[in-house]
Amino acid sequence: MCGILGRINYASKKPVSEAELKRPLFEMFHRGPDDEGLLVDRHCGLGMRRLKIIDLEGGRQPVYSEDGSLAVFLNGEIYNYRELRRELEPRHKFRTNSDTEVIVHLYEELGEACLEKLNGMFALAVWDARKEELFLARDRAGIKPLFYADLNGSLYFASELRSLLAFPGVPRELDREALTDYLSFYYISSPRSIYKHIRRLPQGHCLKAGAGKTELRRYWNYTFKPSKMSAADAAARVEDALLNSVRRQLVSDVPLGVFLSSGLDSTAIVAMMAKLGVRAKTYTVGYDGGGTFNELAGARLVAQKYRTEHHDCLFGPADVRSDLPAAVSRFAEPHGDWTYLAMGRLSAQSRPDITVALTGAGGDELFGGYPTLIAARFGRYYRFLPGPVKTALRAAADRLPVSTERLSLDFKLKSFTRGAAFQPELAHLKYKEILTPEEISAFLPGGPSGDTFDVFAQHLPQVAGRPLLDRLLYLDLNVFLPYCSLHATDLVTMMHSQEARVPLLDNEMMDLSAEVPMALKLSGFSTKHVMRLALRKYLPEEIVKMPKKGFVMPTAAWLKGDLRTFALDAISAAREKSPGLYNYAFAEKLLEDHCAGRADNARKLACLVSLFLWQAEYGA
Repeated sequence: MCGILGRINYASKKPVSEAELKRPLFEMFHRGPDDEGLLVDRHCGLGMRRLKIIDLEGGRQPVYSEDGSLAVFLNGEIYNYRELRRELEPRHKFRTNSDTEVIVHLYEELGEACLEKLNGMFALAVWDARKEELFLARDRAGIKPLFYADLNGSLYFASELRSLLAFPGVPRELDREALTDYLSFYYISSPRSIYKHIRRLPQGHCLKAGAGKTELRRYWNYTFKPSKMSAADAAARVEDALLNSVRRQLVSDVPLGVFLSSGLDSTAIVAMMAKLGVRAKTYTVGYDGGGTFNELAGARLVAQKYRTEHHDCLFGPADVRSDLPAAVSRFAEPHGDWTYLAMGRLSAQSRPDITVALTGAGGDELFGGYPTLIAARFGRYYRFLPGPVKTALRAAADRLPVSTERLSLDFKLKSFTRGAAFQPELAHLKYKEILTPEEISAFLPGGPSGDTFDVFAQHLPQVAGRPLLDRLLYLDLNVFLPYCSLHATDLVTMMHSQEARVPLLDNEMMDLSAEVPMALKLSGFSTKHVMRLALRKYLPEEIVKMPKKGFVMPTAAWLKGDLRTFALDAISAAREKSPGLYNYAFAEKLLEDHCAGRADNARKLACLVSLFLWQAEYGA
């Protein structure tokens, strides 16, 4: 695990100096405090910071092929590297026990087709000295991040935006379409970043630079291949795949643990570890005055059942005030889902004990865990209701008293009646919408730029002809998962030099999920149905039957109390630095209505406060 970066002048072939890499490397020191690696060869310069996980002494990078013509830098882990090594050993001489060395020999034999053999999370760079060619790639799911800027015949890349911005000549010009996306959904997805000239390398893609050009290519795509299987057979296969995935991801030369919630996915990881004879160290975050938001009791049930070494971590408004500015500074881009701050605090507290944390991300996207899928199913019928009936239902929902409780009835009904009036894919986005186009027009002088649906619509041709729920899962898997969930998880854990692993996104789990019919993923009101069947014998009944809650925190209540002044200060500071850039009175009115109980504007306010903090450091 590390951070990687580099520059290649693929057009001019102007030499790159080692000095050009020093500042960008310094900006990602936290990603790899244990070691640094550099390669400067004519017009290409690459660098890395290393966090030692596997082969602590022998895993230095770059790793070279036998003849020295190929060099590899890896950020991530290859979980099947031992099997791959056994295949390669008859034809190659290995100098280390690291997973990185497997890649260099695979690439030597197969070129970019080697990616099809890798089971892991990774962003990697390969320098081919003979061809004078740089090759970059990201894993299937997008667990490990990679940003790049293709400018005037030079390609720059880095694991983090802040490092990329440290290269001389990489501009900070705002991308207004990305800003519109952010205000709509409180995160920014591929290919955009908040900066006009910086792009995200999409998950499952590779990028080649050399011979005067760059070439972007998709090497893997999630493809639905539903098979006929009984519920019992599907559950057995899910159990086996999950056990195999956890077994693979327990490989480490440093201590590891589990970020445990009361949800199905992280509890499943603990159960599989126990079946493998491993007593887990578990860590759960709870909230000061959290009420229905707290997952401590459910997590303790699992911890007691499996006798884990369990630790609770409390998170409150004071932690938001201290952690959010630091996180926004490190992200170098606004991100409005504040729950990542709680995971960051969990990472900070657990880091003295564990270097690797297993998390439960991915299960909802693979096996149908989100209630929005149920909403989509019933939305079909809602759209056939007469107009006056729909108007009356929306009015009734709007009259419900505002609640700050977790996934309250008023929140669910208001979201449903607002979204279900649209066509299915658009309705799916409306359920997740933060600011409406009308609100963006009120806040942003000049109004929205581009159509926010486009960032999702670009994926729909890949699933044309598939049933509706397949299409919606595909959108979540390709947009929300990598760019809201996984991206934030990587950044907040790496801030504390900790590696986050995701067993449910193992290749075997992803491939199996594509085979499981939708009827076994979503059964009536039961989400992740096949997962529940597979885990029934391992987990307390309360956990198996528990409806999807989501990893959320009591932001709404905190903004009415301890965080009200924090939000006002952020608005005031942004207005002072950049008067006229936004309609700050709009943000103040959101806060006023929220505190008065006229509306739950917590997500809108979190989105805008994060934007204002980013603007203060990185904006014009």
